[in-house]
Amino acid sequence: MIPLYSNSQIRALDSFAINKLQVPGIVLMENAALGIAEIILSRFPEISSVGIVCGRGNNGGDGFAVARQLSNKGIDAQVIYLGDPLSMSDDCRTNFEICSNLIKLRKNLKLTQFSGIKQIKLIQNSDLIIDAILGSGFSGELKEPIASIINELNKFKTVKVALDVPTGLNADTGNGNIIFNSDLTITLGEFKKGLFVNKGYEFCGEIVLREIGVGLDYFDNVFTDTFLIEPEDAYQFLPKRNKRINKYSAGKVLTIAGSYQYPGAAILSAGSVLYSGAGASVLAIPKSVKKFILKKFTELVTQSYGDEQSNYLTPDDYKNLEQKIKWADVVALGPGIGREEDTQKFVHQFLKKKDFNFAVIDADALFALRDILAKTDLRKCILTPHYGEFCTLTSLSLEELDKDILTIGKDFAQKYKTTLVLKGAPTITFSADGNCFINSTGNNGLAKFGSGDVLTGMIAGFYSQIKNSTDAALLAVYLHGLTADLLLNKKTEFGIVASELMKNIPASINFIKRSFEKN
Repeated sequence: MIPLYSNSQIRALDSFAINKLQVPGIVLMENAALGIAEIILSRFPEISSVGIVCGRGNNGGDGFAVARQLSNKGIDAQVIYLGDPLSMSDDCRTNFEICSNLIKLRKNLKLTQFSGIKQIKLIQNSDLIIDAILGSGFSGELKEPIASIINELNKFKTVKVALDVPTGLNADTGNGNIIFNSDLTITLGEFKKGLFVNKGYEFCGEIVLREIGVGLDYFDNVFTDTFLIEPEDAYQFLPKRNKRINKYSAGKVLTIAGSYQYPGAAILSAGSVLYSGAGASVLAIPKSVKKFILKKFTELVTQSYGDEQSNYLTPDDYKNLEQKIKWADVVALGPGIGREEDTQKFVHQFLKKKDFNFAVIDADALFALRDILAKTDLRKCILTPHYGEFCTLTSLSLEELDKDILTIGKDFAQKYKTTLVLKGAPTITFSADGNCFINSTGNNGLAKFGSGDVLTGMIAGFYSQIKNSTDAALLAVYLHGLTADLLLNKKTEFGIVASELMKNIPASINFIKRSFEKN
């Protein structure tokens, strides 16, 4: 796992380097600039010109130093700087003055003080645009003229690179109203939380780390509760299967899903249980759709309820399912069961009686949970809402959730002592002990009906095998996204559908295993 840090923790590194190690700030800036230039030249070896917009703080100082380093390599560097040099931070002004002296000696370095938005067009035809305006210290909303500058830069079709943090992005929350839309973000010191969530996920592009010359061991003793999931983590979480395993010891799952209106949700969730490696997948469905289900997926064992006219769950069906609820290692409840009043009463009964060993609560079951949330024991549950379902569950607005999704999700999981899988771009998993795990796989092909049903089945399937709620959730979420990513080798994201996700789960498992196991 890659640890992610708050902006204040990163700034403490600068203070430690300057005050404890006695490394001058200008040296840290030079180290950063050398690394940034190296990354740019290695990623974009064909460029011959760059346009850089520099602010008045240390992010601007990085920009001036990078301009000099690229100029040293023969690249034309056009710098537009904001404000009077006398208002610049000390290290920023030092690098500005170095560039000012250099332009007298060379033709491939130019400095222009910003005086109007039309000047931004001076760098429009550059091979690469670099944002060095505000960096990590920003919060709130961009003001003029920077807001207009960012809007203008975002219109350019050329490759865009942000230094440390894209201008306009809050490095802690990932919020912002107007944000530099970078293709590559070269972040300094350590990875910051806000780069990977909310609008950071959308606007940062590829994110690479450049340390500032004092090493990363400083962070060995710095606490964080937020992590980015890596392929190695998924491999470590994979179930370990012994040679004498049988279909019951391989995991028993009861999926209570589907209705007359949504039979496909039942197939996707219960089918994904099997494709994730569980040995026994039993699907509880209305008797009226049993034949349809078995025609579509013959490997499923069904436990039907009601009669031929029954289209959805009712409290009366609980007795018929009670034995299987107690039998299963985990019950997956919710996909496609509908929101009929009687169905919601069944969910209330299920959660109140607590006959289950463990449960994954999703979709329509979450809708039913909202009425009894405060008095429900969720310690033996994984909740899997998307953002909208979570807002319904908690009576928050999407705007309120976006303001600080990491804190809100963490507080919820700790309050209810449960595992929360908050589905979105990206999906974030919150454990009951207060940790946050941001997923690093997936693409917008997952924005389809049914993809959440597949994830529910995967979580239940993996939990039945490893009996650890956080590990099962993280493994399922990672492989769910990886499956979608691998499908891009065959088609575009427009053509990915949930049934393909389900059938390709084994391919993503195999991909991870082959990546880390020797032939």
